[in-house]
Amino acid sequence: MPLEIVDDYGESAFALAQTGLLFNLPAPSTEREQLPAGISLCMIVKNEERFLADCLASVRDAVDEINVVDTGSTDRTIEIARGFGANVVEREWRNDFGWARNESLALATRRWTLVLDADEELAAESVTLLRALRETPADLTAVYVQIQNAVDDETGAGSTMTHILPRIFPTSPRIRYRNVIHETIALDETQATPAAVSPILVRHKGYTKAVLDGRSKNARNAPLLERAIREHGDDAFSWFNFGVAAVAGGDADAGIDALERMFAMEGPQRAFFSLGYVVLASAYAEAKGEHEKAIALLDLGLAQAPGHPNLIFTRGYVLSLMKRFDESRDWYERAISAPIDANRHYMVDDEIAAWKAPLNLATTYLQEDRHAEALPWYERAYANKPDSALLRTIAARAYERAGRAYDAERLFREGAERCGDAGFIDYVNFLMRRRRFFEAFDAVERRRDAVDDAAYSALLFSAAIAAHDERLGDPEPYAARALALTPGNGLVLGFLDALYTARGATEKRDALRRGEFAAPLAVSADFARRSHRLLEEQRLDEALAAAHAGLELAPLDALLSYNAALAAARLNRDADALAHLDAVGCDDEHATAALALRAEIQRRSGDLDAAVATLERVRTLAAPDESLLQHATVGLAAALLEAGRVGDAGKLAAFVLN
Repeated sequence: MPLEIVDDYGESAFALAQTGLLFNLPAPSTEREQLPAGISLCMIVKNEERFLADCLASVRDAVDEINVVDTGSTDRTIEIARGFGANVVEREWRNDFGWARNESLALATRRWTLVLDADEELAAESVTLLRALRETPADLTAVYVQIQNAVDDETGAGSTMTHILPRIFPTSPRIRYRNVIHETIALDETQATPAAVSPILVRHKGYTKAVLDGRSKNARNAPLLERAIREHGDDAFSWFNFGVAAVAGGDADAGIDALERMFAMEGPQRAFFSLGYVVLASAYAEAKGEHEKAIALLDLGLAQAPGHPNLIFTRGYVLSLMKRFDESRDWYERAISAPIDANRHYMVDDEIAAWKAPLNLATTYLQEDRHAEALPWYERAYANKPDSALLRTIAARAYERAGRAYDAERLFREGAERCGDAGFIDYVNFLMRRRRFFEAFDAVERRRDAVDDAAYSALLFSAAIAAHDERLGDPEPYAARALALTPGNGLVLGFLDALYTARGATEKRDALRRGEFAAPLAVSADFARRSHRLLEEQRLDEALAAAHAGLELAPLDALLSYNAALAAARLNRDADALAHLDAVGCDDEHATAALALRAEIQRRSGDLDAAVATLERVRTLAAPDESLLQHATVGLAAALLEAGRVGDAGKLAAFVLN
C-alpha cells in the first residue's frame, strides 16, 4: 500500500515513522540529541544573479533557513539572496570548493542540511517530500537526491543526464566536505557517509554550452583537478575526476593513466566506477584502437553494475567500431530496453533509449548499405526527439536515400522554416540535388533579408557551382556576389581563379589575386587558400603563419597540415615539416603530395633508403597521384645515380613508373 505524506508539519509518531520509512532512514538512538526540527539550506555563490532567484524560489517553501557564503560577487547576487531572507556571509575565495562548502555548513542551525548550487532548482513535485523530512529524527545517514542535468547534445536539442548525490544530511560537525573540487561529504574527515536513496529531484542548468562558456569552467577546473590528486591521491574520486576531464579535453594518455590508477586502488567498487569504465573503454577504443581491451573493461563494468544503460550502449558502440554489426545492434536494442534507474546507478544518460541507441543502430545498417532497414530507426530517433534539428535532417536524408522524395522534402522544408540559416541551406541543397535549380535560386533571392552574410554567401556559391556544372548560365555573377560578402572565402576564390584561367581572363584573374591578400579570413578553407597563394609567391614565413593560424581553427585539416609542412621544408625547418606531414593520413587526397615531400626531405638529409621506402608507400594508396609520383621518382632516381647506386635507381624507376 503506497505511503501518503502528511503535509502539515505534523509531529505525530505516525508522521515521523512515515517519513523515515519513505527514505529508508535508520532510527537514531533515543539518547541522540536532536537539533531543532527543520531544514537549513547551505550554498556557496559568486556572481549568480542569472540563476539565484529561481533557485531560492523553488525551495523557499521547503526550508527553514537559508545560509549563503558569497566568495566575491560583483553583481546583484548578495542583494537577491538577502531579498529571500538569507543569512549572507562574505569570504575571500581560496580556490577550494570543499573549504567554501564547509564555511556554509558551519552556519546551519536546523536538524537537516540541504546543499544546492545556484544553477539548480528543487523540482516542484519534490517540495512536499523535502518538507516531510523536517521532523524526522537525524542520525548520521545522508539522503541521496537525483540531479537531472540539462546538457547540450549533438542533435541541437536539449538532453538530460541524471545522477545521484548525497545533498541532504544531518547537520553535524562530523559531516564535512573534502577535496578542493568535485567535493564530497565525509564522516569524521575520512569515512564515507552512509546514505539512503530518495526520489527527491533537483534540476541542474549548468552543463549547457552557453553556461559553461560564460563561466569558463573548464579553464578554472584544470589546476584544481591537478591539486586534488596531489592532496588526495588516496581518494579514487580525485583520480576519477581528473581522468574524465583529461579524456574529455583530448589527453587520452593522461586520462587512461588516471582511470587505471583509480581501478587499481584497494577497496570496494564505488558508485562512480561504472562511468569510469565507460570513459576508460571509450578512450582505449577511440584513441588507441584497442577494441578488445575496451570490451573487456565494459564487461567488468557490467559485472559490477548489471543493466547499466551507459555500459550497454558503449559496448554496442565499440562493437560497431569493430564492424561486428549484428552484435552491435543486439547491444543497442538492449540499451533501448534497459530501464533508466538513476537510483541504482551513479549517472545515467537519459537520452540513450530515446534517440542515441536508435540513431547508432540505424548507422550500422547504413554502413552495410542496408538503407531500407536503417530508415525505421532514423524515424524512431526523430519521433522521440522532434525538436532536434540534426535528427530532422538525418531523417530527411534517409528518406532521400530511400527514394521517398516527398517525405524528404517535407522534413527539409520544415527545417527551413524552423531552423534558421542551417535548415534553409539544407533545403536549398536538397532542391539542387533534385535538379530544381530555378526553385533553389528563387528561394535564395527571396530569403536574402533573413540570412546572414556568411550563409547567403554559401548559398550563392552553391548556385554558382550548379550554374557551372549544369550549364544553366554564367556562374560568375553568383560567385562574385558571394565573394563580395565574404572577401576571404577560399572556396569562392579558388572557383573564380579557375574560371578566369579557363576563360583566359588574365586581367580579372590578376586583380583577384592581388586583392585577396587584404581580405579577412574566417574558416579553415580561407586559411588553406591564403597559405597556398603565399607559397606560390615564395612568402614562406607568411605562408607558414597562415597555415598555423588555420590549424588553430581546424587541427585535423590535412591541406593546412601539408601547406605548413611545405612552407617549413622550404625554410629548412625539416623537423617541423615532418611533424606536420604526420597529420596527413593515407586516405586523404593530399597523401601522395605528403609522401613525396617526406621523401624529398629524407633525400635532402642523405637518407636515400628511407626516401625510397617512402615513395614505395605511394603505391599502397587507394588513389595515388601518378604525375606527382613520377616527378618525385625522377628526383630521387637522380640522387641515387649521383651516389653511384645505379641498380637501385633502376629498381626504383621500374617499381614506381611501371
